[in-house]
Amino acid sequence: MRVRGRSVGKRPPGGTPTLAIAGAGVAGAYLGALLATRGVDVELFDPAAHGTDCGLSPCGWGVPSRTGPYLEAVGLSLDDYVLASMENLTVGGLRARTSLLTLDKPRLVRDLARFNRVHRRSVGPELIEGYDLVIDATGLARALLPPCRSDLLLSTAQCRITADPGEGRRLAPAVEGGVVPGFGYTWLFPLGGDQYHLGAGVVGPVDPEGLLQRALLGLTRGARLVRHCVCRGAVRVSSPHQATPFYTESGRKGGTRRIIVGVGESIGAVGPFTGEGILPSLECARLLAAHLDDPEGYTRAVLRHFGWMKGERKTLDRLLAPAGAANLGLHDRWRFYRNARRSGIRLPLGEAVRRSGRLSEWVDGPAP
Repeated sequence: MRVRGRSVGKRPPGGTPTLAIAGAGVAGAYLGALLATRGVDVELFDPAAHGTDCGLSPCGWGVPSRTGPYLEAVGLSLDDYVLASMENLTVGGLRARTSLLTLDKPRLVRDLARFNRVHRRSVGPELIEGYDLVIDATGLARALLPPCRSDLLLSTAQCRITADPGEGRRLAPAVEGGVVPGFGYTWLFPLGGDQYHLGAGVVGPVDPEGLLQRALLGLTRGARLVRHCVCRGAVRVSSPHQATPFYTESGRKGGTRRIIVGVGESIGAVGPFTGEGILPSLECARLLAAHLDDPEGYTRAVLRHFGWMKGERKTLDRLLAPAGAANLGLHDRWRFYRNARRSGIRLPLGEAVRRSGRLSEWVDGPAP
């Protein structure tokens, strides 16, 4: 592969690789695995200091079943990582059929990272000098690229719980709106057996941990709970269209050029409504692998592929404006329905449209 006339990824005799990936999460590790299967020489850098028990930032670990082919491209099977399926999911009081799964994300990330050598440290200025191409897969940190044009973050809090509802019953997976000044919701995803992820996400001034505590209190009324690990974080929900630039170029010793290009959450490849990032990261990594020697073509491909995120970000901006849900038009409400379908959630169309006014409860709370 070549970048502006220079071969990328082939190790010179006695030399070092010319491609480095900063960040070995889903996007970075998957990109490294894709390139390794194509004979590209890659080194990954990740300090692995996330401060959580699982080694990752808060994430529900949910994916649609169509994630499978992306893993097959690197010789892995989705079935090996599935913890539980969510054939039924309650979304804002509506019961939906879904193709959603929860997967063992920590194990998946570890297996993807094994395709390449991983250095447990950050890529600092002293290390960048040795590479023609550096991939910024540092997620929220966006450590090697300039700031986003217009950033937007979803603050999150999540805990892993064991729940016993009694009489052989299990808690039902659900996503529910929260009474917050801003945009917020909670999720309950099964992890197999009697374990679940219970989380809360908020765009706005409210602490998501308060929303999480209220959700926990609600569950304790119908089930015996044991709370295990708790973690906090944030998710970039800016959309790629507001997370430009995706790459930078700079001079190197000897007159050559170095390119730094972002992938995954670092360039906003996360669903703005849901904070869904696992599948978009895989999609984004595949686009970069196909345009490794053409950052401008990669930029166009990302903006085209994730065009739907631009509309969702516009709707979020309207929701977060002073008038809140009163700003929403029919096209905004249709986006919520389309988002659900894209995520593998089959809401009943007529009921979803009829009750779309309940979105105001996700933003401003119920009417007085």
